[in-house]
Amino acid sequence: LRFLLLKGLSAGLRKWRGVNKEILEDAAQEALVKIISRLDTFRGNCRFTTWALKIGVNTALSELRHRRWSDVSLDELIESKGMGFMTESMSSRSYSPEKQTIQNMIMDTLKRLMETELTERQRKAMIAVRFHGMPLAEVARQMGSNQNSLYKLLHDARLRLKNAMSKENLSTNEVIASFSGS
Repeated sequence: LRFLLLKGLSAGLRKWRGVNKEILEDAAQEALVKIISRLDTFRGNCRFTTWALKIGVNTALSELRHRRWSDVSLDELIESKGMGFMTESMSSRSYSPEKQTIQNMIMDTLKRLMETELTERQRKAMIAVRFHGMPLAEVARQMGSNQNSLYKLLHDARLRLKNAMSKENLSTNEVIASFSGS
């Protein structure tokens, strides 16, 4: 089974950057442990090797995502990118000048509200998780917290932003409509 996992992982992850023999070995070993502990969940809807390989690939992808962010400092990410990411993400789209103007106004308002309405911790977590895609576990680790507390922090931040947007007469539906379609 270990040999099949290594072979399947090697083929399935060949396009991913950062995959090396060490990661494949670790993922195969960890997958074997998970497979053995979950044998009772195998339903027989597919071949056993397909089921086992799915566990192996998910294990490897989880490890790759973790390694991608493990060397990234949360503070450096926020300092280096600031909130410029918000306009950068829209710059490549081909919207009409009118729609771009509306989007820019919304983004400026959102930036201002994030700066004025959110606490430093909320802003840092929101930018890292929602805009840069950093995993909750990694943000929580770097903030000296846990995932549940971070989830609550983000929930509170979203509520604050939603309430502040409402005071600015900016509805969620208007924001979504201005960024959908062309």
